[in-house]
Amino acid sequence: MSLYKSGQDIISFFSTLVKATQIYDVNNDVVQGAAKKFISYINSLFTTTSYIELLRYRDYIFFNRVRLRFEIEGYTSLQFINEKFKRLTIKSLSFLPGVSQNEIIKFASVFKEDRDSFLKLYAMEKFKFINIEFSSGEDEIPEFFQNGEQIKRSYFKALKVTKNLMQNLWTKQPIDAKSIRKVVYTLIDNLVQDETGLLALTTIKNFDEYTYNHSLNVGILALAMGERIGLTKINLVKLGTAGLLHDIGKVEIPKDLLYKIDNLTNEEWESLKLHSLYSVRQIIKTRGLDEIAISALIAAYQHHWNYDGSGYPTLGEIELRPIFYARIIRICDAFDAMTTPRPYHPISYLPPIAIRVVWERRNTYFDPTLAKIFVQLLGLYPVGSCLELSSGEIGLVITQNLGYFDAPVIKIVINSKGEKVDGRAIDLSLEKDIKIIRAVYPQTYNINPASYFKVG
Repeated sequence: MSLYKSGQDIISFFSTLVKATQIYDVNNDVVQGAAKKFISYINSLFTTTSYIELLRYRDYIFFNRVRLRFEIEGYTSLQFINEKFKRLTIKSLSFLPGVSQNEIIKFASVFKEDRDSFLKLYAMEKFKFINIEFSSGEDEIPEFFQNGEQIKRSYFKALKVTKNLMQNLWTKQPIDAKSIRKVVYTLIDNLVQDETGLLALTTIKNFDEYTYNHSLNVGILALAMGERIGLTKINLVKLGTAGLLHDIGKVEIPKDLLYKIDNLTNEEWESLKLHSLYSVRQIIKTRGLDEIAISALIAAYQHHWNYDGSGYPTLGEIELRPIFYARIIRICDAFDAMTTPRPYHPISYLPPIAIRVVWERRNTYFDPTLAKIFVQLLGLYPVGSCLELSSGEIGLVITQNLGYFDAPVIKIVINSKGEKVDGRAIDLSLEKDIKIIRAVYPQTYNINPASYFKVG
């Protein structure tokens, strides 16, 4: 059995036991039965591993260093344990060989309490085979995480590969098709390691290199959605490739039109819209016609088709819905485009406004189910959003709160006196007295959101 499946089972058995102690006396058959199953499962794991650890970091739960995803199956149990760890300020919980049924029942009955009672009872009981490490309040990076610089290097390497591919196509130079495949696999691995860290890097917006940044950011956002949905790795590769290559047809658009500062004429808009069709030709040139390329070229052709049948390229009287990958990329493409300054649209949407647009246009532009997943992924205030608070401070969203889409974790970057600071982190789901007043443009305060993230 995989570590991932074992982690899911541990979470399920443990949450069932804790919930049982919330309802029944510890001697009740329901509690005893739940404890017996939990201990039996733990002992079976100890035949192949010397330790069992649950660790919380950035709203992620890890089992023996493997991150557990919040999927439909087991979502309630994982959310319950995540929330308890958060409320009790637990960083990690370990079970050691020798833990007994009585000890686990006693711990579960303590674990169910509020923070003050828990701390008092845990100190009194002195559990022999159950260890807890408490959080210091800082966003502590687990030792087993690779250096955060690796994710940054991966991002900029992927950006370089994307840029080189498109520049070579522009200048009719030889291309390295394998490099795109390597980039996609690396991005998938990075998402598994630290979804928040990689998503934070999509806040990087380069006005002069919009096409390259945009292609990579759409690929990352699409992969994050695919991972949340639970796509297999090969399907993630198809989706990620489609995301990276969706705009590749722009190499056939004259650069003076692509980077025109003035408003485009109707004729120029019609020429620009041909990039979806051109992308089909370029993907065939880049990858041939393997299974991954076919998915990518269909998604690229359809990525401006809307859920209600409108959009471009038009098909006249033919009724055809965009494929699943194209519907995902439609949302990711629109969001990144809205939040990125472009030559003909220098003032971008604030991320919370762009999220609102995605939500309001579900059922018309966007698949309603996928729009909901996207909003859940990024939150109402996506990572990198700059927010004015009721305290008079300015905060930067540094991570989301599972189950609290309107109450992220923020870092204070401007104090109430208007001074730029490297301030404290605030969990708005816990700090009920601090309210979000509105989203603001970070440029107003000379803030570069991407520079604040410690990816790790």
